[in-house]
Amino acid sequence: MSKAIQKLNKLKNPESFMQINTIKGFKYVDRAGEIVNAYHKNNSAPQFQMGLNGLVIEQPKDKIDELKITAQVIWAKFSEIDSLDSISTLFAKESENILKILEVEKISRIGWRNYFVHEFLNKEKQDEYLKKFTVIKDTKPTVVRLDIKTGKDFNANLMLQPVIKNDENKTSGILFDIDIFQNGEFEPKDISKLLREFRQYLADENGFLNVVNNTFE
Repeated sequence: MSKAIQKLNKLKNPESFMQINTIKGFKYVDRAGEIVNAYHKNNSAPQFQMGLNGLVIEQPKDKIDELKITAQVIWAKFSEIDSLDSISTLFAKESENILKILEVEKISRIGWRNYFVHEFLNKEKQDEYLKKFTVIKDTKPTVVRLDIKTGKDFNANLMLQPVIKNDENKTSGILFDIDIFQNGEFEPKDISKLLREFRQYLADENGFLNVVNNTFE
């Protein structure tokens, strides 16, 4: 099946996760309270859990389900995704604000993980798709892990996994779990640029979509 997926929006995108790894972020221990204060709404504190191992804030902003900050990482989960552009812009803004509070000037890694799902018409179509990954007779793969050659400065790992939707029809599908990341030494202002490059790769017919389509051939 050539060019099965021509546009990224043809895949469902139920969840997305972004993370940056900080360098010298241990002022978190002293300034976690300042971060909580930054997410007050109408003079009310957000729902949060705080300890030496990290701070977790529930729904700190619209579109962000959960935000976790430790001395080494800033991580966010999104599930109501209207566009990848909007959530990447939001994460860049929020992480830069948090980095200012922590007085962190350098980060060592930025990563963006997405779950994309392609739904099949029936279970038979799912089984037919999975056959191409079978290397041992009378078996069926449950998880396929791949390293992607992006041709860019960043790396990507892809995991394929059959899934069944929790609906009345028990719709069968395939989960494309892609993790894009770049290691190095970056400044906070670089976050937006790197996320934009990741986003462009995800939507590129010669990038992630090409890898997806190759799995259908």
